[in-house]
Amino acid sequence: MVWRFSVTYYYVSPQNAERIDAFRELSGDSEKGLITQFVRGWIGINRKYYLDLAKKDASARDISFKQWGETVVKEGIEFLPRYNHEIKDIPPNPLRDVALSPDVIRKGINYISLGTQNLALLRVGIHYDRDNAIGFVSRIVKEHLDRNWDRLYASQVEAENFENWQ
Repeated sequence: MVWRFSVTYYYVSPQNAERIDAFRELSGDSEKGLITQFVRGWIGINRKYYLDLAKKDASARDISFKQWGETVVKEGIEFLPRYNHEIKDIPPNPLRDVALSPDVIRKGINYISLGTQNLALLRVGIHYDRDNAIGFVSRIVKEHLDRNWDRLYASQVEAENFENWQ
């Protein structure tokens, strides 16, 4: 099942805004579609981390993991019961070293589409990151482009000019 996760906008550096626009123009993908892919990719790469965190969260609330998942997906983390004990040994957040630059542009997208588990893991990631959804998604976009631009996207953008074919 596809769920819409509301993220009305995200922040991106001017350079990354140009990169997204350039790749969007050649790929035919929408900006919303690209940001959705970046978020899905981030969750996929870090699935074990977020899944383990979700299980610890459910355990600390003394509820089944199934109940935890159903509540987080259908209602949100704020509707979970209170913690009954402290969560210990939380590994470092994979986004801990990703910070947005002060010169960012606000880009509107309204929502991204995610599968059931990806939605739950995104919500737990945002909750434990202590950022809001906009900041969390913005940092995922930055991390994705920093890690992948040269390796995956730049050559495709450059190849739009026949002179750059090798």
